[in-house]
Amino acid sequence: MKQYKNFKQLLEYFVAHLEYCVTKNKENRGYDKYIKPFEEKGSFKWSGQGYNGNLIQNQIKNWENYTNGKIAISTYPPSYTGGGNYLHWIFTSINVIAVWQKNANSIEYLRIVKNSYPITNAEEVLTLSIEKLGLFDDQEPNDKLKFFFDKFNELIMEEKGKGNVFQYVQKLKNSKNIILTGAPGTGKTFLAKEIAKQMIGVEDDEALAKSLQFGFVQFHPSYDYTDFVEGLRPTNDDNGNVGFELKDGIFKKFCQQANKKKDNFDVLYNNFIDDLLQNPITLSTPTQKKPFTLEANSKNSCVAIPQTEVGTHLSITKEMIAAYLYNGVIRDWKPYLVSVAEYFKNTYNFKPEKIGNDKNYVFVIDEINRGEISKIFGELFFSIDPTYRGVKGAIKTQYANMQGDDVFFYVPENVYIIGCMNDIDRSVESFDFAMRRRFTWIEVTAEESATNMKLTERITKIMTELNKSIENIAGLSSAYHIGGAYFLNTKGECIQEVELQNVWKNRIEPLLKDYLRGMPNRQKELEELKKVFDKEIKKTEGVSKNEDNGQ
Repeated sequence: MKQYKNFKQLLEYFVAHLEYCVTKNKENRGYDKYIKPFEEKGSFKWSGQGYNGNLIQNQIKNWENYTNGKIAISTYPPSYTGGGNYLHWIFTSINVIAVWQKNANSIEYLRIVKNSYPITNAEEVLTLSIEKLGLFDDQEPNDKLKFFFDKFNELIMEEKGKGNVFQYVQKLKNSKNIILTGAPGTGKTFLAKEIAKQMIGVEDDEALAKSLQFGFVQFHPSYDYTDFVEGLRPTNDDNGNVGFELKDGIFKKFCQQANKKKDNFDVLYNNFIDDLLQNPITLSTPTQKKPFTLEANSKNSCVAIPQTEVGTHLSITKEMIAAYLYNGVIRDWKPYLVSVAEYFKNTYNFKPEKIGNDKNYVFVIDEINRGEISKIFGELFFSIDPTYRGVKGAIKTQYANMQGDDVFFYVPENVYIIGCMNDIDRSVESFDFAMRRRFTWIEVTAEESATNMKLTERITKIMTELNKSIENIAGLSSAYHIGGAYFLNTKGECIQEVELQNVWKNRIEPLLKDYLRGMPNRQKELEELKKVFDKEIKKTEGVSKNEDNGQ
């Protein structure tokens, strides 16, 4: 969301700048917010080339940096209405230009163009009106503006060879949960991390590993609910006595981080409870004005007691009050909850605000099918469903009775889950069908892995021909292909062609033997595959010699 917000302000500045340069009218939209501060300082620059380091770039420095690069501004007098005025991904010909109304006093549309050098060759990509983009409306970025930025972002990713990652990012945004599946070595975990970088807005693996917005775990047969959600863990007290304490698991902690409050709710709530413990108060329901007494109990919850003969005790927890104030959700005791929450908000001057809701949090589960899914996720089957994210998907966890009255847990809407798994693992068949429905399944092919891992054309050809032969063997399919990772060295780079025979002996042949185990013609099939591999190597050697001889 931060990138969308920055991009919206950048577009607003661009429009305000050009319209002021043309009309000199200080009543124009955006003048007071974007132009006036620089004029008052005497630092406003009418024109310049931001990509060349001209000072005009300082006027957009707060909105110039994005995950995939820097955006520069260029304006050229005397014609501020011409195509020579644009925003662009720096050192590229991917531009945003202005389309003026016929009277040339105001900008009507913004247009994304590519291959815009020279400008007469520019190809139109997308054009949207200022109104549809929601510029100068003092609102959060709308869907049209997000689409405009995503298209602009997609072009720079294609320019940098990351266009395929963009497609996966869009699928994850749309579905919340995806599983990357495919043959061994197709780089599913690598791709998951690349997707996470784009979603979070970091550039390298080190920054990703340090980011609180990224979580990673690998499932295995011993992994269970207590590791993932919550469970009892052994502890020692000061006297050396062993006991057990309820601890949150890795995924629950991650969700809490994504939903973390940056306001002072916790402090004010504690003050509220302290005050109630000392002096209970009397409130009334909003509509029928029925009086009730409000107290606090030892579990730091409020207790509403209707002033009737029965005097039933109604528990109103911290979580119930927070759900109402942050999300407008009413779980129970509606008239009493509303009165208590509104009293708290007004008396303690509370203004709800959260951290993280405008940020993406990505949780990667490697080897997701190797764990016993229903045992690990438990009741979270419901909460991770894309249609039940947020408070409406709140559930009681297995240990809720140890955490106080009516304590609920939910998966925030800004948490995205990526699972990775091999197609041919024996454990695939045990993958819970209820869980299957909650994920979008995406196959990563061997051919795509070659592109993602930047294999050379010759080695890609060898891999492709070998995979064709594998697929022709009865009982095997594309799920048994050899992925690009088998042709990488320890630095993650494509191997040299002289290393191909070692790769066959140490990596590919052992895998193929496992594929062919139990087949009657196992040895013959393996020999045929080796012949195909050697034949393709000789072909590439022939091409290499011809190139060396200038043919």
